[in-house]
Amino acid sequence: MVGQREPLGTILLVLLAFNHATAVATVGFKPAVNYPVATKPVAAAAGDFDGDGKIDLAVVNSGDATVGDAGSVSILLGNGDGTFQAAVNIPAGKNPVSIAAADFNGDNRPDLVVVNFDGGVGNIGILLGNGNGTFQSPVDYAVASGPTMVVVGDFNGDRKMDLAVSASNISVLLGNGDGTFQSHVDCPFGGRMVAVADFNGDGKEDLAVASLGVGVALGNGDGTFQPPIAHGGFLTGMTVGDFNRDGKVDVFATFHGLDGPSNGVFIAGNGDGTFQGGGTAFQLTNPGNVFQADFNGDAKLDLVTTPGNLGGSEALAWIGNGDGTFQSSAITLTFGSSPNRVITADLNGDKSPDIIATNFGDNTISILLNTIGTDFSMSASAASPSTVSPGQSATSTVSLSLLNAFDNPVSLACSVQPVQAGSPMCSLNPATVAFDANGKASAQLAIGAGPALALLTPPKNGSAERLFSWPVVLGFAALGAGLRRDVSKKRRVLGLLATCCLFAGLIVQSACGGSSGSKAQTYTVTVTGASGNTKHSTTVTLTVQ
Repeated sequence: MVGQREPLGTILLVLLAFNHATAVATVGFKPAVNYPVATKPVAAAAGDFDGDGKIDLAVVNSGDATVGDAGSVSILLGNGDGTFQAAVNIPAGKNPVSIAAADFNGDNRPDLVVVNFDGGVGNIGILLGNGNGTFQSPVDYAVASGPTMVVVGDFNGDRKMDLAVSASNISVLLGNGDGTFQSHVDCPFGGRMVAVADFNGDGKEDLAVASLGVGVALGNGDGTFQPPIAHGGFLTGMTVGDFNRDGKVDVFATFHGLDGPSNGVFIAGNGDGTFQGGGTAFQLTNPGNVFQADFNGDAKLDLVTTPGNLGGSEALAWIGNGDGTFQSSAITLTFGSSPNRVITADLNGDKSPDIIATNFGDNTISILLNTIGTDFSMSASAASPSTVSPGQSATSTVSLSLLNAFDNPVSLACSVQPVQAGSPMCSLNPATVAFDANGKASAQLAIGAGPALALLTPPKNGSAERLFSWPVVLGFAALGAGLRRDVSKKRRVLGLLATCCLFAGLIVQSACGGSSGSKAQTYTVTVTGASGNTKHSTTVTLTVQ
């Protein structure tokens, strides 16, 4: 579901180990936005087809034989924000049913492989990418009859992409590394679905094969596989991953019970290619295909199940508990008409998986953007020093811890309250932080106190300078009166005495700290961190006196 080895969004190994992640209970998506494609879309693949660093989509449309529509591939170029340009349809083959994207010729441009059912005769087509969103005409290769799905892997260890196609027999086509493939070699077993992963930890890629049951065909490392041992039931969907976080690949399959209720079954892997017997049943209603991803960033795989029959528009998301079980209450996801396949990819660059669904009933695809982004905690150390004089500065360390797996950078900003003349100024270095491998990040907060206030400042309540405010006023009045020329000599003498009292009062007032001191003020500095729609803040206090 994430990466180039996920052809249909149904099957993929995702092993996640985020030591810094903590439980996140929510899963959320924005309402679906639907885009028209061609007739009867059944599968999709994601990749950067035009080299602009934005995820694009390729959708296979099975067509409608009753009107001479043989099917096609719809290319939708991404805008990088989760929206897409109008689909451009290109020919692929007859009745295409599966697709995968990978670089088959080593030019660092994603190519496409399409499975064409063609009435059961079937073949695959290789469409080499031109790197600008267009593709060369398909080159066809024969496979076993009744092909339904393709996966990509390096099955013989030569670092060239190979193919495995589920059909009446599993067809393996070894890649030459130049965009061409050797003739198919058929395994002595078949299936309707196939997945690739290293189930026994020997460094060789194995296949999970599903039809009436599901089993693992261990890879020999030379492009051949051992026969699988299957679990029974009428299987409708399968996905693989480490659902119980023990470092071993597991299988989750959905069944229509032949002699019991429909359900999902978690089958725990032993790490040697075998599985624990029985499996753990998980009650589901009318399950169809099943797909996995970590939608909420808690390092536990979640599931999406589509309807088991065509009709309706709703799929269900199930939050994983990390032990192979899932929460009992599902989250309803609304797609277009008759959703049948799902893939996931980060369509808007926030590192959380978004959902792409193909809607068989109304010839559209649905895009559901994930609303769960980077989550983090933040704190700040006490200001050092905690009290400063005007013109001095203090520092604090802002620490952040990542709380989920979506480790996007966090932008930092600061503000000071109260805002007034002479308020301190604040700054952060760096202003944007990235989390390290342990989910930690930090920045330095600098707080600079403003310059000293004006010489004459409001006196402190109850201080001695209040005692001398009245002689200052009277002294100025007497000085003005006593220096007038029309007053008597006696009054001029009194005026001079008043002037002396004035200066004496000012001296005493200054000595008592009335005009040279300033009132202590405590300021609150708020630091805010933002990543996408997620915001958190912390505060630091500083006293200036």
